[in-house]
Amino acid sequence: VSRAQQQENRRQRPKAPPAGFAKIHVDAGVLRDRGGAAAAICRDSNGHYLGSSTLVIEGVVDPAALEAIACREGIALAQDLNVQDFVIACDSKQVVSDIMNGSRGRFGSEINIKLAQLHCNLIFESRAANYEAHALAKFSRRLQQGRHVWFDQPHDQNCIPLSVEFE
Repeated sequence: VSRAQQQENRRQRPKAPPAGFAKIHVDAGVLRDRGGAAAAICRDSNGHYLGSSTLVIEGVVDPAALEAIACREGIALAQDLNVQDFVIACDSKQVVSDIMNGSRGRFGSEINIKLAQLHCNLIFESRAANYEAHALAKFSRRLQQGRHVWFDQPHDQNCIPLSVEFE
């Protein structure tokens, strides 16, 4: 069995958001001794691609901090896309718990305030269903520091298809 087939077998279809809600998957990755990247991918309730973004940050190498930053990047992407009702799915149970309990420091406080102002839910969803955001975070290691945004078309349709089926 090839590595690509093994990865495909480990993937799960992401859970569908409530009707009328968009779904934003977020993930982060550490960029060896450089810093990290936070990634977000937004799809409508039918699984159609709306946009994606990454934030490449030098000096931040703590995975939990980067996951919290990825949640904040998901909110920023929703605002860029003018999406009002959305669910953010993060593959770090601890970060989701910390943010929801207000214990993720400055990032958690900021995210909690934004969640309260918006019609948004933050949920945990396993890495197996979060493969696109993981792939985007990994791809971002090649990008320059700063924010990168793709509207209508992802950076690579082999990595992020225009449409997916939700569970």
